[in-house]
Amino acid sequence: MRIMSYNTRGSLGMDNVRSTRRIVDTVRMVSPDVICFQEIHKKLIWSRREDQPLELGSYLSRRFIFQRNVRFGMGAYGIGIAARGQVVSITEHTLPGGREQRGVLEVALKDVGGLRNVTVFCTHFGLGEQERVGQAEALAGYVGAVKWPVIVCGDFNEGPEGEAIKLLLIRTGLVDADAGENRPTFQADNPTVRIDYCFVSQDLKVENVEVPHSLASDHLPLVVDVTQQ
Repeated sequence: MRIMSYNTRGSLGMDNVRSTRRIVDTVRMVSPDVICFQEIHKKLIWSRREDQPLELGSYLSRRFIFQRNVRFGMGAYGIGIAARGQVVSITEHTLPGGREQRGVLEVALKDVGGLRNVTVFCTHFGLGEQERVGQAEALAGYVGAVKWPVIVCGDFNEGPEGEAIKLLLIRTGLVDADAGENRPTFQADNPTVRIDYCFVSQDLKVENVEVPHSLASDHLPLVVDVTQQ
């Protein structure tokens, strides 16, 4: 199965042009089975009231599952998962937060990318260090309750040496897919830091990791291929 984690910054590119079509082109370039999106806008005034969950689902020809984390009037901002395969269940979790509400989207899938079953978590951690530690503790609890193979993707807003990352891996036993290379993902035009991750349970095997070049957002997408152990 091929999975992508991608913070799209509401489809705002490094040239300050907002284009969901460019995000779609970046996704199509590597043809993932599952995409975990962060910073998705739904009818926000500063993104021209575009319904990005609707547009992304339409362009990618698959169901888009959106979690609203912050509401602004009639609009919202959040995370989402677009996946092939059969959606078995959808669970929205909230995370302890600071100034801005954060969440975790949990989607159980069957028959996707050669995997019989897998549970995918998508998240976007906060900006404060202690805030992230509390969010990692909560996420570890959600992951620990799942019996299927697990993949956790998202923008964690800290490097691999961060306390939240270390806590999450210790509490869950998850494996950092790109621990060996530590490829940077931010900022897209001159990436120097790694804050986007894919973690997998030990019953999955990481076959390949890529960080495709794209200026459609300020983050680079992270792409990981996994198989059953």
